[in-house]
Amino acid sequence: MYQVYVETKGAFAPDLLGEFSDLEEAREQAKKAKQENLDLTYLIEKTDGTFDSYGELLTTFIERG
Repeated sequence: MYQVYVETKGAFAPDLLGEFSDLEEAREQAKKAKQENLDLTYLIEKTDGTFDSYGELLTTFIERG
């Protein structure tokens, strides 16, 4: 599962744009959001649904744009 987050300048925390099963679909949606707002930064992370000992979802960084 790939999660796409978007963040604007001055934002406190990134917002979840969506969850996608395909990396190419995640990239397409992230780049589409970036085209609509050039001040936007996106982050793509991959998760397999496992949690750490604190109950936080473990993710792997894929791409930032």
